This record gives sequence, structure tokens and C-alpha cells, in this order.
Amino acid sequence: MYEVGALVLYDKRGVYEVESVGAPPVRGTTGDYYKLCAVFSNSDEIIYTPVDTIPSMRPLISSGEASHYLELFSRLEPHVFRFGKTMELTAHYQSMLASRKVEDCLLLIKEIHVRQREMARQKKRLGQVDSKYLKLAEKMICEEFAVVLDTTPDLIRERLYAGTERKATA
Repeated sequence: MYEVGALVLYDKRGVYEVESVGAPPVRGTTGDYYKLCAVFSNSDEIIYTPVDTIPSMRPLISSGEASHYLELFSRLEPHVFRFGKTMELTAHYQSMLASRKVEDCLLLIKEIHVRQREMARQKKRLGQVDSKYLKLAEKMICEEFAVVLDTTPDLIRERLYAGTERKATA
């Protein structure tokens, strides 16, 4: 069980703070719920999720792990899958994100980034599916790393791609 004030990665949505634990202000509900508030959102979004839905949340990684992953990112060699159908591509991306593992999210970002470079050489743009899952994976990684490294998601995004760009031009 997470304590009030704990920061967690929730589902595919990003970093949330556990604001309280208890019954939600909704009639007809029983049991304890986490009240989650987005850390990097200007909205007043509040999520109530049952305490027993732990698989949709995980604790954040350490700052040392985040630093390690930032260094590792430029060296990752993803397999760029060539799917004929959008449904296959979507299923592939969904399965990578569903694990909520840092390595899978980084591989997904790298995979789509490689596709993006290939498309740019052909004077084309990424498709909607690629763009959607790139944004989701970046949000998860950049928010988590920003919290544990005490910076902003935008600076983390820059650090991720700076190493990739240096490698691509070398």
C-alpha cells in the first residue's frame, strides 16, 4: 500500500501523487481508494483508483537509475518492426507500454525515433499511431526522470535526444 505523499507512475498517464487514501466522494462505492493528483498538470484532474489495483501503479525509480538510463539511451539498439497493419503496430506499442518497465518505454521511444528519422529521409512524417505512442512513452519517461532528477520533463526530453542526435551525426 502506498502512503499519502508517495509519488507513483500511474498506468500510462504519468507521475501522480497519492493525496489521500480512503472512501471516495462517490455514493455506492465501498473499500479504500487512492486519490491521485497529477504532478505535471495544470488541470485539476483527480483520479480515484481502488487500493487493490496496484498493478496499474508502480513506485518511481531512483535518481541513480534514471541517470543510468539516460546514459544508456543513446546506445540502445531497438528492433524496428515493419508491420503491414495499423492494428499490429498498435498492439506492439500497447504491449511495450503496458509493462510500465523503463527499458520497454525507452526502447519504444528509440524505435519510433528511428522510424521518424527514416521517414524524414523519405520526406514523410510519422503516422498517427507512431505519434500517439511516442507522446505517451515520452510523457511517462520524462515525467518520472524529471521528478527523481529534480528537473523538468522538457529538459529530460532534450537530454534524451541530445545523445541520440550526437550518435546519428557521428
